Amino acid sequence: MSDRQADACSTENALHTRWAFDVTPGRERHVALQLQELGCTDVERPTKGYVIAHCDPTTVPVIKRLSGVVRALPLLDTDLFEDRSNVEPLLAKVADVVQVSSGPYAQMTGIVRALDGEDVLVDVSLMGRVVRVRAKATHVSVMPLPEPWR
Repeated sequence: MSDRQADACSTENALHTRWAFDVTPGRERHVALQLQELGCTDVERPTKGYVIAHCDPTTVPVIKRLSGVVRALPLLDTDLFEDRSNVEPLLAKVADVVQVSSGPYAQMTGIVRALDGEDVLVDVSLMGRVVRVRAKATHVSVMPLPEPWR
């Protein structure tokens, strides 16, 4: 949906009070705080790059101009994000390919080389060299193997 369609939707139908805001990754917290200051309620950050809130349609043009907001999309009752808060993360094993989700090595992929209590030692490639990094087991996610490798 284009910005023009979203604007038309917001002015034609005031029933769209629930909005998904596409946000620059890393700016979700900042945008969520600004939405609360603008009077939005039920502000959630369901996944990286998105903020969802109940907002007055008249505030949406102001929100679109906030730093970090890429676009605003009206949500219907059928548009739902999967609640993943109670899903158990897959525990990494030695030799699993994982992606680090936080810290200085966030978004890097590597291979688990050792498990050390609550920590995982992961070999990642940094500037062409293999570097072993330590991350919390809860901060890595197991990446599925491509079908031909199974």
